[in-house]
Amino acid sequence: MSIPDPREPARAETTALEKWVLFHSCSLLVFTAWAFGGQAPWVRQVIAGWGALGVALFVIACLTRDRARFDTRYPALRLLWPLWLYDLLVIVSCFNPGFTEVVRGSQSSYVMADPIRWLPSAALPALAAHELWQFNVIVLSCFNLWLVLNTRQLVRFTLYVLAGNAVVLAVFGTFQKLVRAKGLWLGLVPSPNPKFFSTFIYHNHWGAFTLMNTAVCLALVFHLLRRGGQRDIWHSPVMSSVLVTLLLAASVPLSASRSCTALASLLLTGAFGHFLLRLIRRRREQRKSIAVPVAAIVLAAGLAVAAIGYLSRDVIAQRLQLTSEQLAHIAKEDTLNSRLTLYRDTWRMAAERPWFGWGLESYAYVFRVFNTQRAAELWIWIPFYAEAHNDWLQSLAEVGFVGTGLLGLLLGVPLWQVPWRRVTSLIPRYLLLGNIIVLLYAWVEFPFANPAVVLTFFATFYCAIRYATLDLPAPAETKP
Repeated sequence: MSIPDPREPARAETTALEKWVLFHSCSLLVFTAWAFGGQAPWVRQVIAGWGALGVALFVIACLTRDRARFDTRYPALRLLWPLWLYDLLVIVSCFNPGFTEVVRGSQSSYVMADPIRWLPSAALPALAAHELWQFNVIVLSCFNLWLVLNTRQLVRFTLYVLAGNAVVLAVFGTFQKLVRAKGLWLGLVPSPNPKFFSTFIYHNHWGAFTLMNTAVCLALVFHLLRRGGQRDIWHSPVMSSVLVTLLLAASVPLSASRSCTALASLLLTGAFGHFLLRLIRRRREQRKSIAVPVAAIVLAAGLAVAAIGYLSRDVIAQRLQLTSEQLAHIAKEDTLNSRLTLYRDTWRMAAERPWFGWGLESYAYVFRVFNTQRAAELWIWIPFYAEAHNDWLQSLAEVGFVGTGLLGLLLGVPLWQVPWRRVTSLIPRYLLLGNIIVLLYAWVEFPFANPAVVLTFFATFYCAIRYATLDLPAPAETKP
């Protein structure tokens, strides 16, 4: 629970709709994160079912908000029109199948059909419709945070829930790693991927999830630092919040995610420099010495880095050895690395149907036609790729430039509505920084294939937009 800010005015009692939105959105994200990150088929069914309540709350909020005293009328049309056009594109594609199921005896296979070329098409309409519903319930459940929450305290409460859940998951994953569990849930559930961490099947998905939640923790740290009200930094919640943030970030190298470890290091280094600058500025304004607190913080940071390195030493050594072996292998090869070949083939797939793509959730089935890789041991064996390891390219291949552009506008339109020069709080900026890092990471991995990552992304995104809107100074009243 967040600590009340004395500078904020007293607020009315939390409405029933606000309570329902908080309960639904937080429970959906917490459940998904603990239930294998949402990757198990039965978990996706629960998300689709429980998320329907988010759609109902969205409809109720739109109807009541449009008749109330709020400043933004018809937000479902003003901010979500890219989502409605994206839905239309996918729905049309479901009536224009690109593949046909052929049954021979007891086996079935899919062969390419002849859809109408100038209309969007879906390789497998049933899969596309299911994925579209899941995407909508996630987006609308998170959009409710923007639509319904009317105070910064409630937005911060949501952030505390997100960060606290991530920290508990990190502690659980660290303990699981230290006891050398052979599977998920301390070995009770076999993992289909040996590179798992905590409740997440794939360590890079855990890395993306942790990057955004680390940004949430940093946002709350800077809020506490700015709020002040204590004798000094040592007698405030700031230092304990910093330790919790480091505890969460330490799980990234422990999970053996090399790319996310590098990104987390950059994020923490930048935040540490920002933290020192603000501390020095405050001490100078108070005409106090800066040497002792700065030296103490630098020493504490060094000890924290050393502790993280010691805790993750075995994992880091293994990953460094693997990295050197991979670099040596690439240096001996005359051909492109397999990952670059995968990207090239995915681009060829996207270029074949640039406008609307091959259909949502079509990649695993259509890419087999464009895959040029062959195993070195046996030329006729073709590696199977369910994901492109590049969410941007996969989006272009599945929904084309039109669909990908609409997804970009889904983020761009709300950002454009906020006058950022008038926003003084650092909370929305750090939340959006976490979003940006994961969007960049999606160029080399597939974080958005994980429902928990998608939920965290949109929850932090709409919390950032809402907090920025609420942080704007009230317009001055004009005298008659």
